[in-house]
Amino acid sequence: MAILIDSLHKLDHRVRRKFKKAFERLSDDFKIRTPVLDQSEVAQLLIEGPNRAWLFISYSEQIPDQIALEKYLLFTAKIAALQVQQTSKQVSKQTSRQAPQQEKFKFISYLAVTDEGETLFDSKDPSVSNLQVIAKDRFFAHSSETISEYLSPVSRAQHAWIKKELIAETAIHVACSTRRYTQTVDNSAHLDAFFLDYNQEIATKLDIFESLPEHDYLSEQEHIHEQEHLAEKKRSPDDDDIPVRLINGVSGSGKTLILINRAILYCRKYPQRRVLLLIHNKPITADIQHKFKAYLNGCPAGLTIKTFHAFALAQQKRYAVKTSPLFGASQLAPYQQKIIDDHPASYRELNLSHEQVWSELEYINDYLIDTKETYLNYDRQGRVFPLQQAQREHIWIIYEDAMALFSQGRDCLPSWYIRNLCLLPEAQKNLDKYEHILLDETQFFFPSWLQLVKNSLQESGTIFMCADPNQGFLKSRLSWKSVGLNVRGRTKKLHYSYRTTLEILSAANALIAHMGENNEDFITPDFNNMLRGSKPIVIISPSPQDELTRFLNELADCVIQGKVPLDQILVLCHESIKPWDLKKRIEQRLGLGTVLNCNDRGELSGDLTNKIRVVTMNSCTGMESGTAFVLGVGELLHTAKRIGLSDAEAEQVHQATIRKLYVAMTRAGQKLVMFSTQKFPGVMRGLVTEA
Repeated sequence: MAILIDSLHKLDHRVRRKFKKAFERLSDDFKIRTPVLDQSEVAQLLIEGPNRAWLFISYSEQIPDQIALEKYLLFTAKIAALQVQQTSKQVSKQTSRQAPQQEKFKFISYLAVTDEGETLFDSKDPSVSNLQVIAKDRFFAHSSETISEYLSPVSRAQHAWIKKELIAETAIHVACSTRRYTQTVDNSAHLDAFFLDYNQEIATKLDIFESLPEHDYLSEQEHIHEQEHLAEKKRSPDDDDIPVRLINGVSGSGKTLILINRAILYCRKYPQRRVLLLIHNKPITADIQHKFKAYLNGCPAGLTIKTFHAFALAQQKRYAVKTSPLFGASQLAPYQQKIIDDHPASYRELNLSHEQVWSELEYINDYLIDTKETYLNYDRQGRVFPLQQAQREHIWIIYEDAMALFSQGRDCLPSWYIRNLCLLPEAQKNLDKYEHILLDETQFFFPSWLQLVKNSLQESGTIFMCADPNQGFLKSRLSWKSVGLNVRGRTKKLHYSYRTTLEILSAANALIAHMGENNEDFITPDFNNMLRGSKPIVIISPSPQDELTRFLNELADCVIQGKVPLDQILVLCHESIKPWDLKKRIEQRLGLGTVLNCNDRGELSGDLTNKIRVVTMNSCTGMESGTAFVLGVGELLHTAKRIGLSDAEAEQVHQATIRKLYVAMTRAGQKLVMFSTQKFPGVMRGLVTEA
């Protein structure tokens, strides 16, 4: 059965079913597309067959005229012009013994399926010599044979040219991917272009057309009534019928590429609409903005790219202009101490650590628990420390006083104002609204974050989410349904990783494979046909000081002796290692200006090119590089062994640290070196090389 990239949107609904049945008789070597953009609509259907063969098909009641064929004829004229250029170049090289002659570009056949009958166009006119009109009854009776007969095999170069010309939304700039070049079998200086694979392309184009594929067999009158019903239907932000698509993919499966390409495609198709792309962290946001500026012809006019917290703060300032968010322990410390001082009796009765109490206050905000009664009866799923009814009473007293404290001035807890933007009607009146919102790394979004996204949709707006459930899932094992998003039947899974090698992904996956048992959201990687490479290297040192010294030596050797470009090196460190200090030590060895601290907002607004990137493990999601060094793995593994944790807490912390290590490892494309003061988990034995 042929692969349908979309729902064949532009075919008349009266014949759409017959075309689909015809394509079901083809092998999966065939890919059937509908052009998304008007300028690339040379035909209603673009057929890509085996061995880089192409055919264009359209249906109409009558034989098409010159106006109907205008875009196909322009496309044919481009090929004719390229043929002239090729001939000219080949003539100039006849006496040369340089690269072999390039295969000449060919015209692509066009089948016009009509109700009227069959005819041949003037074969003497080269612009229409590949046009064939065929009666629909004959076509549907002999579709497989007809398609095979008229397929036009083309060279590798022309195949890439056609894809760039007609489905440019699938092209990947080399700087936006860690895929390695593949050279063709000839010795000419030609490298394969990079394109989204067919699963990635399908994911990129989901619901890009605004008809509903599940209704494409309705009669014309029924179809009109259905569209009128959808147009009149009113929904609230809590309605789980909000149009949503979810792409679940393993690390390196191209989720961020899909988001970028979809954002560009959506903005080009609907230039009057407002589109929002929300990213989980600052480094990857800066990286995406840099790629748009440097390689992708700039950011589309209708597209806004922000971290979630930047977006939430902008929404908050439309409600309360004078708001200063409190991020980080140092900013929060005075407020936390005041809360402790004001509630000594409650703290004694609770018998919890300050960290546990504070996490519970944040939990109330993040999970949109709106009243004391709701909290007292709330199923705290995923919370590792239990709370009795009396303890919850004390927590609520502290919570109310703490939030009142943040309501007095401009300094505010982000989770508090995000909660208010979700629950207070007066706060929602002036929200900035968007027609299409794309979310990256959605597995890390709290319920309040997702609710604010829903509140920020236009009434007919849609959501497109990408997630890797293997990295963690919705902060404490919530379901998408529980946060008001119905993804059943609206999810596509990507199992293949292009970023990394079989050896790196096998070692990383071994860490978390047991977590996938009895978890339908877990994605098992497809290891077939993955690129091969060397095993991850583990370097064990007796102390953190020795670890740092060994790392600096290995990094210097990689750059100086290995001649690895600086911008192809990513250094990830545990939170116990300050990236500012690490940058200083590296630049003492390699020179000033050789390192970019991705945790420094000021540096992210400057020149991002030709520098080693340093980032904490907590901020590395979405990042990638050919070579990755991971520092402080021993400190990470030791986290779950802290004194004072209950067994349940220790297990949750252990799973979180293992997932964090998995994320760090899968940032690497071809080479991964990890540094630790402790031995690695036994499940990785044989999958890594100890040096």
